[in-house]
Order: sequence, then structure tokens, then C-alpha cells
Amino acid sequence: MTVHQKERQAARGQSRTDRIEYWLLVAIAFVVCFAMAGTSRGLAALRGKPVDSHGQSVFAEARASAHATAGYVFIA
Repeated sequence: MTVHQKERQAARGQSRTDRIEYWLLVAIAFVVCFAMAGTSRGLAALRGKPVDSHGQSVFAEARASAHATAGYVFIA
């Protein structure tokens, strides 16, 4: 193996680690966002207010929020 090949292999390993880390963050954020979206909609329904869902299911809303939140982690 040349030095260049070893560097590429190390970079691929780091990339794989970054992807796993990102998906772990998304999974954790999804659980929190799912609970918050469900609670928000449930409380709005109990109060008799219209639920502003923008045409998204609770699952889709939580997924979008989780991806948005996980992206901010890498900025710091």
C-alpha cells in the first residue's frame, strides 16, 4: 500500500465515523422532537384550537426537526 492509499483509507474511516455520529444525533433528536410535536398537537387539540400541521404528519415534522437540529451540532 502506498502512503496515498493509506490516507484515503483513513479518510473513509473518518467519514464513516462522522456518518454514524450524525445518525446517532438525528435518532436522539428525533425522539425529543417526536415527543414535543405530539405534545404540542395534543395540547392544541385539547384546548380546541386548530392544529397547524402545514400538511405534515407528526412523524414527518419530527424527522425534519431532528435533521435541522443535528446540523447545528457540527457548527460549534
